[in-house]
Amino acid sequence: MTGTQDTVRLWLVPDQQPGPALADLFAVLDPGERLRAEGYRSADDRRRFVVAHGAVRHILARRLGVAPEELRWRHGPHGKPELTGRHTGAEVNLSHSDTVAMVAVSASRRVGVDVQRVLPRLDATAMAERYFPPQEARFVRAAANPADRADRFARLWARKEALVKAHGGRLTQALRIPLYDSDAGTGEHPEDAWAHDYRVTDVAAPPGYRAAVALSGTETFRVTLRRWTWPDPTTL
Repeated sequence: MTGTQDTVRLWLVPDQQPGPALADLFAVLDPGERLRAEGYRSADDRRRFVVAHGAVRHILARRLGVAPEELRWRHGPHGKPELTGRHTGAEVNLSHSDTVAMVAVSASRRVGVDVQRVLPRLDATAMAERYFPPQEARFVRAAANPADRADRFARLWARKEALVKAHGGRLTQALRIPLYDSDAGTGEHPEDAWAHDYRVTDVAAPPGYRAAVALSGTETFRVTLRRWTWPDPTTL
């Protein structure tokens, strides 16, 4: 480790925010984001979208020294958003699961983050055998009880989602890559050699959740994690 080690900054964003936060956060969204928010039939889903995407804008705006509503996005072939236009200078990724969202920001390396709710009633063995390489399926199956199997499945799934989100590809590209030890490997498919160029690590998550973050490049990095609430600037 060196003094120039890269830092990935994470924010945990609960979907319940104080006071008039929802209106304030909705106000900074762009027209496309507002249409997406209004398209949700569920009030809970609509609130979670507004809070998560509003938080992304405020976090980046503070980092870049601009107004949150001035940020503009472009989307890659598989939907990954990137800053474009006048205000760039950071890499960002967002994940949400049920009542929890997580935002990741990197200065220059492509970043992916994922948070997964652990589902104790999930048939984790069957899911792992369907989607994961054999050694990972065995790892999930070997857990002592259904809750532990669900936990292992969620941990591996979060690593794979984080990896492919950093890369900007499809989830199927990451599902077959062994991440049992949270280090990106290539497995049996030559076309998966891209995974050698990423590092993946687990990160702290609320009880009942698992989370991971991935960064492009093979150099080590450190992670900071804060809780984000509106409008307290100390959480930024």
